[in-house]
Amino acid sequence: MTDAVVGFVLEKLESLLVHEANLFRRVKGDVNLLRDDLGIMNAFLKDSEGKGDDHYMVKVLINQIRDTAYEAEDVTNTYMAQVIKQRRRKLLMKLFHWFDHAFALHAVAEKTQSVKKRIENIYANKTTFGIEAQSHVDEEAEQSLQQRRRNVEEEDVVGFIDDTAKLVDQLTNEQRLHREVISIIGMGGLGKTTLARKIYNDARIKNRFDHCAWVNVSQEYKTSVLLLDILKCFVKLSDEMYKMSNEELKVMLRDNLKGKRYFVVMDDVWKPRFWDEIRACFPDDLNGSRILITSREKEVASHASSTPPYFLPFLDKERSWELLCKKVFRGEKCPSNLERLGRQLAKKCKGLPLSIVVLGGILANKEKTQQTWSNLIGNVNWFLIDDDNKRCSDILALSYSYLPRKLRVCFLYVGVFPEDFLIPARTLIQMWVAEGFISVENDSKKMDEIDVAEYYLEQLIDRSLILVASRRSDGGVKTCRIHDLVRDYCIKMSIQEKFYEVRVNSADLRRSSNSSIPRRLSIQGNIDSESISSSRTSNNSISVGSLLLFNSYFHYNPLNWALKNFRFVRLLSVEVGKSSDYFFTFSKEIGQLVFLRYLRISFWGPIVTVGSWKSFPAYICKLPYLETIHLKGGAAMPMPNEIWMMKQLRHLYASGGIELEPPSKVGHTLSNLKVLSFVRVDGKTSILFRKSLFPNLRKLHLGIYSPHVIDTSTTSEILASLESLQNLQIFKLSDLKVGRRLDLFPSSSSESSSKLTKITFVKCEFLDPNHLMGILGKLANLQILKIKNCDMSSRQLHFMAGEFPQLEVFEMIGVGDIATWELETHAMPNLQHLFIRGCDDLRNLPDELWSLANLRMVEVSAIQPDLREKLMIKQSKLKKEGYSCKLILRPGYYSPPWPCSPPRYF
Repeated sequence: MTDAVVGFVLEKLESLLVHEANLFRRVKGDVNLLRDDLGIMNAFLKDSEGKGDDHYMVKVLINQIRDTAYEAEDVTNTYMAQVIKQRRRKLLMKLFHWFDHAFALHAVAEKTQSVKKRIENIYANKTTFGIEAQSHVDEEAEQSLQQRRRNVEEEDVVGFIDDTAKLVDQLTNEQRLHREVISIIGMGGLGKTTLARKIYNDARIKNRFDHCAWVNVSQEYKTSVLLLDILKCFVKLSDEMYKMSNEELKVMLRDNLKGKRYFVVMDDVWKPRFWDEIRACFPDDLNGSRILITSREKEVASHASSTPPYFLPFLDKERSWELLCKKVFRGEKCPSNLERLGRQLAKKCKGLPLSIVVLGGILANKEKTQQTWSNLIGNVNWFLIDDDNKRCSDILALSYSYLPRKLRVCFLYVGVFPEDFLIPARTLIQMWVAEGFISVENDSKKMDEIDVAEYYLEQLIDRSLILVASRRSDGGVKTCRIHDLVRDYCIKMSIQEKFYEVRVNSADLRRSSNSSIPRRLSIQGNIDSESISSSRTSNNSISVGSLLLFNSYFHYNPLNWALKNFRFVRLLSVEVGKSSDYFFTFSKEIGQLVFLRYLRISFWGPIVTVGSWKSFPAYICKLPYLETIHLKGGAAMPMPNEIWMMKQLRHLYASGGIELEPPSKVGHTLSNLKVLSFVRVDGKTSILFRKSLFPNLRKLHLGIYSPHVIDTSTTSEILASLESLQNLQIFKLSDLKVGRRLDLFPSSSSESSSKLTKITFVKCEFLDPNHLMGILGKLANLQILKIKNCDMSSRQLHFMAGEFPQLEVFEMIGVGDIATWELETHAMPNLQHLFIRGCDDLRNLPDELWSLANLRMVEVSAIQPDLREKLMIKQSKLKKEGYSCKLILRPGYYSPPWPCSPPRYF
């Protein structure tokens, strides 16, 4: 497991030396030597992966490789920074500094030689060190791990009553005669095995099925052993059976199950191909036979069956407390003086049975006093991760070790966020890209790094390591989180790997668990200036490549401190708390962060402080690698004309808006810009788009806080100019008045070829909404349409036949003037989700809506009582008729959101 971070560092260094060869042309020989050494190191890591993680000599060597790789990275960065700065100097200064550069990189090449000799020595003496002997599965260690797992997961965990009932009903359904595979999916320690055991022992299961079998699969299984384990549940094994081939055993198993109604539990399945190997053993005799699979991997479930898997939920607060009491007091009642502390401890486990069971075992063996329990309150998860029996860490390590190498660093990185943090998915994947975690394969059609990162996120979700907190209307992940126990496991592993460290107070900042400096630093909570100045990290800032400051209260400017102490950062994310008492300003030193790829400043403070963001500094535009700029908080910010020189810029966000002027020089474009949000429009805005200055723009937000500044003809002109954005997919318009003469993508060819998939209108005024809908309805690829807090200037909304052919999601929120909505037959044929909220005057939903074949959910809230009464009747009728669409009626009154209300963290 320990080579994931090291391998990433080596590969990143090799890639850097190749792609930035121009910077190293004066020391080409030394660079080639360094690349060779890095290649040998990486080859050793790949060759030894999984063959000796617990072998002392291998661990020592990997640690040496890691330290040398980090040292090589530091000196290489130093050299690159000198070269980049040299290019900005005058000729005389360039000649004066050149000799230092060659010497610096040559020193790295020399330092790698000793490690290279060690690697060669290890290759020559594999057998001596026992590396080859470790290449097979350590069966004794595997059995020990499985026993520890069963000691935790097969405890008589409370709850699961509803879960058991639902699944037993599904498994014993007499109307479904085909053999079915049903799966229970969830993260390690959630209780999948416990639930499966409850089901297996249920009386209805025993009465329904002729034969029942249970088999533990695990990561490293042997097909022959599994087949024999199933067979022994049906027949007595003979000596001859142990000598049979896999194919012979499969035939025997199938023959024994032929004509019988059977129920087989396959616990802890990891590999999708497992089902392909054994599916032929299970005949389908149309008698209701069932197979139950438990897994942490969603792909296992989808590969084995089209039946949706059952995702096991976490325990609620009461069930958590009940389980902890059961483990600690073993039938006795909890003393009243410990109940408050006990409930706090149970709450810290966040509903994960693994945490609760292990914590209960620890508490059961300790003195049951308020002092003892109080000492655990703030350190529950660390205590669980570091417990002597390694029960928690071993179970979590199974998921980590099974991850592909490319996903391991992405997973570990999620630990940099604070506890209970709702992580914006787009922020996370942009950080992954900036850190260099995302590798795009070289194929005929190169994928975008952001798309690959989003795929990586879905992979980690499907493996039950990252939890979805909310999804966007297009189905993508909006926010995500991880369980606290998983977070602490990530932090523990990252400290071992010197990958990153988390500091939550001033004492943490003054000390470090490693003798060397972490490569990334996440500071959370209140840090005083004395701790900052005395921090060993500040004095060795060359090693820190990423700095994240979360929701802290500062008596100083954290940006200036970061610029002074961390000059080699690639990623800088600063979130300033509401109570900070300084003027937040950009410093010229930010232009010295020559490796910066990602800059995020999120500020929620007094207006006087926000007002200090008067303009965006031109020196930021000279940073050669900067790809993402994200500014949250503050007023409109004029952009300097130098921004048109940022060929590498991909994402530009500013919550207060940006003011853009056309470039002063012909030929300057933002050719790589994918996201622009948001631009404050004016009379010159249409010129920006007519000149094709954003050829690859995928997402655009236009708006202005004062609707009356821009007249309707100017708005129409701006919208018509968007025709030049051939790659635009997502468009948002805010606070603008749209007239009757609306020319949005005016030519018929543009309507059919438009790539627009999502359009959102917020606080807009439409003088002719039905004309607008007629234009939007012709966009062939439009899938999502949202109308929020808009003045429609009409009492009626009418969608004609053939309009919105691909629309899947339609939202109307806070639209108060629409009274009737008419929907012709064959309009919106693909609509799946409809959301209506706060539409005070709406008196009907069209009858044609319920005949849409693809409609799956209609959610309505904050409406008039008469419409609610009609929909309640419709809801009852839909249930009685077994209609597949869910009609959800939510109570409450609609309250428009404050325009500047901050999110919880970002």
